[in-house]
Amino acid sequence: MESTTRRDFILGLVFFGTLALLLYYTIVLTGFSFNPKTNLMAWFPDARGLKEGDAVHVAGRPTGTVRDVILDYQRPEHARIGVSMEFEEPPQLREGYTMSIVEYSALGGRVVEIDPGPPGARPIGEGVELTGSAEPGVMEMMRQFVEENREDFRASLASLRKNLDEIAAGTGLLGALIHDPGMRDDLESTLADLRGIADDVRAGKGALGALIADEPTRERLLKLIDDAGASMADIREVARSAREGEGLIGALLNDPQLKDDAARLIENLELTSERLREFADNAAQGQGLLGRLLYDEQLALDASAFMADVAEVARRLKEGEGSLGQLMAKDEAYDGLLEAIRSLNAQLEDARESQPISSFAGMLFGAF
Repeated sequence: MESTTRRDFILGLVFFGTLALLLYYTIVLTGFSFNPKTNLMAWFPDARGLKEGDAVHVAGRPTGTVRDVILDYQRPEHARIGVSMEFEEPPQLREGYTMSIVEYSALGGRVVEIDPGPPGARPIGEGVELTGSAEPGVMEMMRQFVEENREDFRASLASLRKNLDEIAAGTGLLGALIHDPGMRDDLESTLADLRGIADDVRAGKGALGALIADEPTRERLLKLIDDAGASMADIREVARSAREGEGLIGALLNDPQLKDDAARLIENLELTSERLREFADNAAQGQGLLGRLLYDEQLALDASAFMADVAEVARRLKEGEGSLGQLMAKDEAYDGLLEAIRSLNAQLEDARESQPISSFAGMLFGAF
């Protein structure tokens, strides 16, 4: 009796489990609902593997289900696949909408993606035929890419095969590195040197290490770069001013008269330089006064003695010796000379105003 009860329980459990699965597939997977449905028909150039039961997304949101996919041979090629879609809430399509059959994931599967159109656009009226596009999947795009670049792939494979053959034969840089122990040792030594340089840089050694580790040095370098940039800006400004005829350089470049004057000045400087060179050559040959001073010992001695005398006279004047020295060094003598000159000027003015010119001249010469 107990065994029969257990068997009936298991049988009932399997029955109701099967019934639950049927309800699940009917309600959930098939989108069964007691609410009214809205159906739309759209036409595409290709189905791309779309089938009944696939999802329909409106602005990325699962909203409907594909109910049927038909092929009409009488329709034009760009709209020969008819897709019947069922929605629980009808999509509000506007002018500018897009529909496309796209790949759902890299593993496969297709969905219909619908963009309802920009906000504010005029709604699509009833009876308007809806059309869309079919986007190729990832594998299809890869196949097209390989097909379009078949020759390039063949050339690349041939080049790769040639390089591998050279490596196997020990030719070329990579082949030599693999088969030549000496070159391999050189490469290891170079890598060790580079590693040592990197260690020195991290430790702040050398110019590069100082730039990385020493903040003041890095700031000086940055300031130097900024100054160089400012200098280049100044040079560009000078060039612009010269092109526009501003300043001396611009005038030299754009004013013909000033350009000719500058050319004549340069020519005169060249002539003067030539004459100075001739003068120096003559002096080196003992010609002229400078040459005689350089090479005639007696004249050089005389000139030296003359300069010594001039120095002695200057010394005596500075120390107040002699009449001229006293006049220069003593204020009394200088004041007396000024007083005499003033008195003479006063007498001359009085005589010029009171007598004719001839009497004035006779008095003047008679006085002397």
